[in-house]
Amino acid sequence: MEKLRLIFVLAMLLASLNIRAGWRVVIDKKTTAAVMSNAASQKLIEDRHNGRLDSINTKQEKLMKYTATMASIKELYQLSMQNITGFGEESRYYGEIVSLTASIFKDVPIVLKQLGKSPGKNHVVCLNEMTNLVSETQGLVHDFVDIVNNGKVRNPLDTAKDDGKDDGYNLLNRYERLTMANKIYNRLLEIHYKLEVMVMMCQFDNNWGDVLMAIDVESWAAYITAQNSVDGLIDNWNGLDV
Repeated sequence: MEKLRLIFVLAMLLASLNIRAGWRVVIDKKTTAAVMSNAASQKLIEDRHNGRLDSINTKQEKLMKYTATMASIKELYQLSMQNITGFGEESRYYGEIVSLTASIFKDVPIVLKQLGKSPGKNHVVCLNEMTNLVSETQGLVHDFVDIVNNGKVRNPLDTAKDDGKDDGYNLLNRYERLTMANKIYNRLLEIHYKLEVMVMMCQFDNNWGDVLMAIDVESWAAYITAQNSVDGLIDNWNGLDV
């Protein structure tokens, strides 16, 4: 019995030596094409999604900067109004500066709203010009706050000498204060004028006005004024029934 088992095992071993095991890679072209197409579609969707996120982040950053700017301007208004009284005749002059500055920033959202409704040829030009005007106005407000606040601060280092710039509790004499305030007011008046013209341009735009605005803001304003004057003369003439 044991011999039969041994013979059977040996026979099985000899038979297994002639068997060759192997493997191969089977490639399905249709499946491979489908997988590659799906991967490409997924990559395209991810790229568009990432681009959309970047655009949203950029808009959020711009909005945050604009919000921070307006918050700083509001704070400057509060600082300037704290010390605006106590200068006698100058207080009325300083009050005009604050009022003019408030009018400037009142025009900013109007221009933005009009540009958003009907962006024309000069959309980018207007936005760039308005950004520069807002930045310059903010700097002028800073200077104005410095003038007003200097009226309530005494420099202890200058108590032992007279440098000719002391006006009671003010570090600047009256002439210097009024000179600086006058420069600020004149420039703010020019900025206010430009913004008013931009508001008019956004509300009453036309093709010829686009050309004039691209060349010169004042030429555009003169054209609109002259056109209105001519229309008024014609209406008056027609009203005579001649």
